[in-house]
Amino acid sequence: MDTATKGRKRIGTIRWAVVLAVVITISAVASYLITSAVRYFYYGTENDNYWVWSAAIYQIMGSLSGVIVAIISIMLYRRMEKLLNGMEEVAKGNLDVEIPLDNAGEYRVIYENFNQMVKELKNADEQQKQFMKDFSHEFKTPINSMKGFAEYLYPNELPREEEKQYLGIMAKEAGRLAQLSQNTLLLSKLEHMETIRNKVRYRLDEQIRNCVILMLSSFEEKRIKLAVEFPEIWYIGNEEIIEEIWVNLLDNARKYSPEGTAVFVEGKVTEEYIRIEVRDEGQGMDEDTKLHLFDRYYQGDTSHETAGFGLGLSIVKRIVDLCKGSIRVESTLGKGTSIFIYL
Repeated sequence: MDTATKGRKRIGTIRWAVVLAVVITISAVASYLITSAVRYFYYGTENDNYWVWSAAIYQIMGSLSGVIVAIISIMLYRRMEKLLNGMEEVAKGNLDVEIPLDNAGEYRVIYENFNQMVKELKNADEQQKQFMKDFSHEFKTPINSMKGFAEYLYPNELPREEEKQYLGIMAKEAGRLAQLSQNTLLLSKLEHMETIRNKVRYRLDEQIRNCVILMLSSFEEKRIKLAVEFPEIWYIGNEEIIEEIWVNLLDNARKYSPEGTAVFVEGKVTEEYIRIEVRDEGQGMDEDTKLHLFDRYYQGDTSHETAGFGLGLSIVKRIVDLCKGSIRVESTLGKGTSIFIYL
């Protein structure tokens, strides 16, 4: 958390001391003026008992101070009552409660933190419900596949080679299921995230080069050439989350690139933005595919032998949105695709 945020989140206790001092000062001045007015109205400039009038001044000052402190106490009580009522609603399971910030005074920071806490709890609840919905919808295929092979293998004695073939398919489906659950959890977490935290300043170009190195073997399997060109790029962000952008873009380019083609990864820095481009020489997309490109579980080419789960670009889009950036796609069917990330 930066210094400005910390300063904004402080409760102004010093201001209460100032308010109290002002209240006492105003009470003292008001008391003196009132007693002086009464004194001169009745007695004019004649001599009278100084000590009696001094006692009256202190009496009036105390009464005024008491009234003002009582009013302030009532205001504080009502503000605290709002917070207590909100906490009671949350305890009952109502996650739609929100304390209005009007006339919050010194409780404004507390109300903001409370509202943010309730919002995070609601997001966590929605995240769990969405995950269960996606789980039941998208996980049926690999689970049914593994179940079918297991039921077939259990009562039957098969040749070793055939058994190994079926077990290999089951292992592959299990791996796909694990990857699908990981991506679904990540996307669900990102979709219910308000801001990205734990930001640090780091070399973005080095991060992307490291991702290229980690995925190099999968590109070499398809004899796809990787061309990387970057200037030195510094960026402030969450390294772990930002890395998901490059991993998914590179993996997407690899999947939809024919053997023997090339994938280009380039970066550019201007005063307004950082631009990263991932360009392939693959099959490209039609207009309908581009329209649904970032939809969850959407796959433009389900017949592709290396088709994924339709989550990669949804993850990329959500992270870019959280970073207050933008994403642009240029693609022509049969001529490849270029994806531009602006941070």
